[in-house]
Amino acid sequence: MISSETEGLDTENLRAAVIGTGAIAQRLHLPAYRKSEQVDLVAVCDVEEKKAATVAAEFGIGSYYTDYVEMLESGAVDAVSVCLPNHLHKEVVCTALEHDVHVLCEKPISTSLTEADAMIDAADASDAFLMIDQTERFNPVYEKTKELLEKGVIGDVLSVRSRFSHPGPEGWSPRSTWFTDAATSGGGALIDIGVHNADLVNYLFGSVSSLSGYSDTLSMDADVEDTAVAALRFESGALGTFETAWRTDPESIEMQIVGEEGVIYVDKVAPSLRLELGNDCGTVDVPIPDRSKYDGPVEHFIQSAKANSEPTVTGRDGKRALEVVMAIYRSSESENRVHFPLETEVEE
Repeated sequence: MISSETEGLDTENLRAAVIGTGAIAQRLHLPAYRKSEQVDLVAVCDVEEKKAATVAAEFGIGSYYTDYVEMLESGAVDAVSVCLPNHLHKEVVCTALEHDVHVLCEKPISTSLTEADAMIDAADASDAFLMIDQTERFNPVYEKTKELLEKGVIGDVLSVRSRFSHPGPEGWSPRSTWFTDAATSGGGALIDIGVHNADLVNYLFGSVSSLSGYSDTLSMDADVEDTAVAALRFESGALGTFETAWRTDPESIEMQIVGEEGVIYVDKVAPSLRLELGNDCGTVDVPIPDRSKYDGPVEHFIQSAKANSEPTVTGRDGKRALEVVMAIYRSSESENRVHFPLETEVEE
């Protein structure tokens, strides 16, 4: 551990640290912590000391580590964001929870359902909690969509078309090669951004009961898929289509929700939310709350940690999203319909 000055810290504040100092940490987690008056950002950790030191200096953080266990054992941290390649999530998250440190883990929860179960078990045994950063739930356009659905504005949902597509890791983090390495990422576009799509359909429409899907590499020179599609049946009886790809520039993130009494059109990128009702009512533009799309998860994590209360997106929610992803992989490989819940033993 390398420490600079720690004076001026508010002992009533949450003492937060970030493990991993890549693009997601620097663009989202660290700035969001910095904005909060209820947090003392006490440390960052990265195996590359030069990178850890540079990021600590850039964000005015007093300490940096190259060993996350040393940081956790210091007793100086109440909560951590885990911003690491997917295959490292389980070990780091479980260790933090064993030290009763609250965890905000980047999506996906892990690269297998078996690992996800181990992380959930660790949270259940800890005095701290595990939150998965399924960012889109906190996007104002989806929060408003959820509100409309819960109010029954369009009646029971009959079908949904959900598309989540963007240029891929080269557009987001061009220096990060692990996204296209199946050993570290667990897959391609499907496990990277498809897990957002999966969490949204679970969140808005309830659990999926079965699906048929395909994943393939259609346009990229990579060993992982750049495209995935699926046909879904929900436990409610509603039907859905699911599309995720890394090849769209500009990004295209849209949803069409058909109900018994109307249709909701969601465009995250615009952003816009339109409501079309029957009886010649026409189309109405629904106002969307004007606030950051990205600070919500970290702010919710901070408030939950300070109150020691369970967050709205738990490890179990992260596993449910991963389960949809894994079901599409399995369906594509077997060319058969897959039913839920999945058997975790198939993973190993």
